[in-house]
Amino acid sequence: AENENSEAPVATFDFAIAETLNAIGHPPRFLAGLKGYETYSRQDGAIPSTTNLGYRFFPNYELLASRPPQHILISPPAHTSLLPRLNEIADVKEYPLYNFSDINNGQNHWETVETLTRQLGSLINDTAASEHYIEQTNRYFDDLKSQLSSIDEPVLMVRLVDERHARVYGKGSVEGMVLNRLGLQNAWQDDLGQWGMTTISATPLFSIDAKMIFLESPYDPPGGQHQLLSDGQWRHLPTVKEGNYLIISTNYWSWGGLPAAQHFADTLVTHLLESAAPPLR
Repeated sequence: AENENSEAPVATFDFAIAETLNAIGHPPRFLAGLKGYETYSRQDGAIPSTTNLGYRFFPNYELLASRPPQHILISPPAHTSLLPRLNEIADVKEYPLYNFSDINNGQNHWETVETLTRQLGSLINDTAASEHYIEQTNRYFDDLKSQLSSIDEPVLMVRLVDERHARVYGKGSVEGMVLNRLGLQNAWQDDLGQWGMTTISATPLFSIDAKMIFLESPYDPPGGQHQLLSDGQWRHLPTVKEGNYLIISTNYWSWGGLPAAQHFADTLVTHLLESAAPPLR
């Protein structure tokens, strides 16, 4: 094994790959879109030793070629248009995730991100670190799941986009994967497309009986979800009128790896347990 917290001589264009490498102690040399990742994770210096390679789809090829990595790592279908240029610089490896994975036909997304973690551990010659991280993550999720044993109500993951449209999340995203791993039922059973989310009008939400979890994106104005719930038609949702909802700030990438899953699960479970606790007398 390499020394703990040693740089992996790779470049990546994918946040799931980058955060997984960082979690197992081998942050990538380069990450395209590092500033965007810091925004999504709400953490400046989220991967402090990694160099920003510019925008995710408009990378700094000159910088990349000046310190060529052993491998460039992408997650198709994203960034396949860059392959001709990238292949001129270094060997490119592809790791499809979620609905794009060919593992079990992309059905078991938890297994997919575990496999990604193992593949990266093997790539940087530290399988012990990747196995330890997988075991640690599964213990953490088993503990969270046990705390939710009394919660049997379906939940719906929603982000209000504007006064008339919302985005719902499920299978094919971190949100859907985490709900499944925690044994929670996703109230949205309709199609979500390849990316595990879909934008809908308000109408379908009026007929769904579930606890709604409104996701506050780092790109939303502060208090944006609360403001939308206070105005217009959203305040008339039965779930909102009953107060059976939560607003949580997202601090993860919706197609991330085990680190993103931990961030989301920790926030979600904390809020669910607080809302289920009896009021203090």
